[in-house]
Amino acid sequence: MMSNLLPTIIETSNVDFRTPDAKKEQISEMNETWLPCSVCQERVNLCSLISHKQCHKAKKILGCKPEDETANLHILTVQKENMIAQIESSSEYKYREYQKINASYETLKGKMLSMAPYTSKIHAPFETTCHVYGIDGNSGLVKSIVVCCDKNTSWQSCMEDSFIVLDNYGHRENTCLVGIFDGYHGNMAALTAAAEFPILLLDSISALDPSYKLNQEEESFVRSFDSVYKDDYKKTEHIFSTEKTKRGKDPDIEGIHMAHAKAFWRMERLLQLGRKESSRSRWSGCSAVTCLIDGSTIPDPQRSEDKEKTRLGVLHVANIGDIKAVLCKNGKSYRLTRDHSAANNQERTRVLESGGSISSNESSGLIEGFSRISRGLGFHGDSKLKDSVIPAPYTISVPIYNTSQFVILASSGLWEVLRTREVVGMAQNLLSSFLLSSHDINPSDTRTEEDTRCTLNESSEHLCAIHAISDDTRKWYNMAAAYVCREVIKAAIEAGSQQNITVGLILLPGCDKGPGTDKSSSSS
Repeated sequence: MMSNLLPTIIETSNVDFRTPDAKKEQISEMNETWLPCSVCQERVNLCSLISHKQCHKAKKILGCKPEDETANLHILTVQKENMIAQIESSSEYKYREYQKINASYETLKGKMLSMAPYTSKIHAPFETTCHVYGIDGNSGLVKSIVVCCDKNTSWQSCMEDSFIVLDNYGHRENTCLVGIFDGYHGNMAALTAAAEFPILLLDSISALDPSYKLNQEEESFVRSFDSVYKDDYKKTEHIFSTEKTKRGKDPDIEGIHMAHAKAFWRMERLLQLGRKESSRSRWSGCSAVTCLIDGSTIPDPQRSEDKEKTRLGVLHVANIGDIKAVLCKNGKSYRLTRDHSAANNQERTRVLESGGSISSNESSGLIEGFSRISRGLGFHGDSKLKDSVIPAPYTISVPIYNTSQFVILASSGLWEVLRTREVVGMAQNLLSSFLLSSHDINPSDTRTEEDTRCTLNESSEHLCAIHAISDDTRKWYNMAAAYVCREVIKAAIEAGSQQNITVGLILLPGCDKGPGTDKSSSSS
């Protein structure tokens, strides 16, 4: 159960059978991809997106507006000198602020003097692996779940991300669990959490809701660690999982949140055992995001007067670290997670008040000079770091309606270069164009599963052909979701991501109601 969580329908890598000329053509096309900047709305080439955003940040530090032009080097220099003079005249001289001003000045100066149109080009082949998961055919809530991964070989030598997808979670119909675990300093914590966290969560939820059930193997796994959780640990665990209980909140929802907190706390204890860890100083760690989709009490939409307001299910989300999930509803993006890093002022305050330190090695700082995240699992062996990096998750529950289109979960490799609005906008456009193209496909033109594998490995302009594999609508949604995930990963790599990238896409009831996908208005 822990190693083979769900049968995989399609699991393919980008085995490249193209000629050198074809590869050059794809690289050329990739370097001509443009995206609207989420700050100024200017269309920016993906290869220069990072430097473009760095310029926005530099302008803010120097007191300029995003729309201000910085074509005059003399004016920029005067602005820098004035700001430095203000710092030097203050009672408390802040060397860090002095560094930021100088770095921002050099960033804008470099842009003004640069003659190169782009800051980076794509040369390494993609090695994206797609996992398309079969969902129970009786489920009307989830149309498809796809997870795509790319090691990003230009920057990373090993894959530290891990993920899980479980249908009929807890032996309940219309219930799914999807999770991504982003590893740090090795992959063991992420792998272990992906295998064991779902069982710990199920054990916690089943104690509150008997409709969730563990099988014999899962019960044996939980019982095998009874001796690990001592009485004093369980007492602390209870305080940890109930400290944020709010009066007036739905007790069922509150119970789910408490179960998540308890599961994260117990997962942290199991990682403390150091199974399969090899380092003698600091073991691996991970950030995590999980989405529990509960559609077990789906009402009959035919009986509702207003179908748009009929609640079809609930999405329970929990996260620790800088990994994110975002919901697209009615064409708008809604972030479902909270950033646990030094960039979050509340987290900075918590770390510093607890006696921790934040170095200035990076723009937002590193916890104890090592970790980008202030909450996570693992990192045992460094007691000072463990005092600052805690396993307390952020939890939220949101209803699912007919207007809910999709949920995107992704590791930090995506979010370090693209904002949530940019990713959602891109996914909407890709999904709309893909589903719209299906109206022009002849249903009688069928293909085998092997043809599907080959098609997934082709470049994006040929991917629309995979609609023709069968008349099964669910397969069409699977192929559409796989296409979107792969293109989003490509965009992140083009934009300069230097980390492993894992993207999960959950298609919900309203996924085909985006711009241009209304089947009732399509031409016959």
